[in-house]
Amino acid sequence: MNTPQEVRHWSARYPVAYDTQHYDPNIVAARTGDQAALWRVTQWKNPGRGNPPKAMRLSGAKEVAFQRFIRGLNRYLAPGGSEALRADFVASSPVYSIFWHHVLFGSPIFDVHTNRAFQFFTTGVLLVGKKAAVPRGGHWELHDRYTIWFHQTLDHLRAQDPNITERMLDRALMQWGLAHKKSTFSRE
Repeated sequence: MNTPQEVRHWSARYPVAYDTQHYDPNIVAARTGDQAALWRVTQWKNPGRGNPPKAMRLSGAKEVAFQRFIRGLNRYLAPGGSEALRADFVASSPVYSIFWHHVLFGSPIFDVHTNRAFQFFTTGVLLVGKKAAVPRGGHWELHDRYTIWFHQTLDHLRAQDPNITERMLDRALMQWGLAHKKSTFSRE
């Protein structure tokens, strides 16, 4: 993702209506700790086919992780909250804990698709299928590397076009990663 044109191309493929209906109306309240809004943006992170998010099972691992997140929410909203969240989820729920970090602290969203793009654009290696999964344990270090790269890439792109936003880059990386999920694409 080296040019503003690439960002525009890939971000234009993103289903913005899904965000407009499920993320945008909830993110501001979620960032203040509103539990209902936090649940709705967590469900947004769990897309189904079509428009509505896929329902999460009440007894499933994601729900258990969410309840654990809610139990620690007051600590996460206090000074040092980022470190507390990272410590509580040091070895579990890598994608959702990183997503909740995004919600509360504004860090980039990082998941299997953005990891696939990150790995390709930094190493030239395309991770297909589950090889791009964000691993348990070590996920915070991987997220930290991604965050540094993301902001450096954003700065590079904004030097060419100041209208490139964080969200545009995020959507472009997500769509690129999704499009290359099963790809044999090569940089060469």
